[in-house]
Amino acid sequence: MINQQLAEVSNLTIVLAITLYVLALFGFGADITLISQRRGDARLEAREREHDRELVGAGVSAAAEAPATASAGTTDSASLPTDPVADNAPAGRSTTAAPGRDQVDGGVNDERQGMTPRRFAFTMAVVACVLHTSGVVMRGVATQRAPWANMYEFAMTSAAGVMLVFLLFAARRRDARSLGLFVVAPMLLVMLLAQTLWIVPAAALTPSLRNSHWLYIHISVAVAATALSILGAVIASLQLVQARHERALLAGTPTHWGRVGHVLDHLPSSRQLESLSFRIHAIGFVCWTFTLIFGAIWAREAWGRFWGWDAKEVWTFVIWIVYAAYLHARNTAFFRGSRAAWIALIGFVAVIFNYTVVNTVINGFHSYSGL
Repeated sequence: MINQQLAEVSNLTIVLAITLYVLALFGFGADITLISQRRGDARLEAREREHDRELVGAGVSAAAEAPATASAGTTDSASLPTDPVADNAPAGRSTTAAPGRDQVDGGVNDERQGMTPRRFAFTMAVVACVLHTSGVVMRGVATQRAPWANMYEFAMTSAAGVMLVFLLFAARRRDARSLGLFVVAPMLLVMLLAQTLWIVPAAALTPSLRNSHWLYIHISVAVAATALSILGAVIASLQLVQARHERALLAGTPTHWGRVGHVLDHLPSSRQLESLSFRIHAIGFVCWTFTLIFGAIWAREAWGRFWGWDAKEVWTFVIWIVYAAYLHARNTAFFRGSRAAWIALIGFVAVIFNYTVVNTVINGFHSYSGL
């Protein structure tokens, strides 16, 4: 028996969660804008100090080369311009340092001083994630089954998984909150697509899915695999952009990105992003492996065969192959870095194709989109 009232409450809860995610998105955006502005102001100030120091040095040189006016070998020290910063600086150390992250970041330290944009955004994201997860659970209670039997439910559950993983990671490492904008934005896009294009009324399972514990095992692992693929694709994309930015800085050629360059300065390095992407994709690959294994076992129980070359089965295997290639490339010197990241993004494209085109266009045993 479907509880339609509880299903409506679930839908309203998810809509409220979307609203709070939008606020979190604005907060993370404001945080990055504020930090980039601080970083730009600090760099401008550093350049002005360096210019003033060059002027002071030029004045000292000119005074030293001037002929003595009072007596031979005597110089009036009072007439020489002085630099109190240089006088007090240790010998051999430049007095004009590049603005450090602690000077202009305003992220980790400022969070302890009040309600900064980053703290506001993180708080909104946590509250939204709680509502989001509650809405998914209520959908399951209303239908008396696992809440991932169609595209709408699968998308909402996967998005909740993405946010749970990110928030747990960001709770342990405050500097990871700088990635909030880039995680919330694609996750919010998925939720909006699900809420507008894929939403279907709460309904019972199709006969082939009923009375099987593999619904909970196989699909839950597939949800985790999809969520990790989304998060890994976000990190891999940032890795590619950050690597290009770093190469431009090393070569001394501007990237003409303006404040975007300041934002990239604030994010982790491409090597750190690569390491994080590898860990996420490694766990995701394990989930895709068990998705294939558990799916084959369930197919044997439901249809009498382990493998039938159904479109969903084939594309899941393609995804597994691509991510296996990524893990191999990541441990190969020639492909390590940006080349491996591109392979990871190809795998994500295969995930998107499998979830959208295969579910909605290609007919098969796995046509459970509900559309």
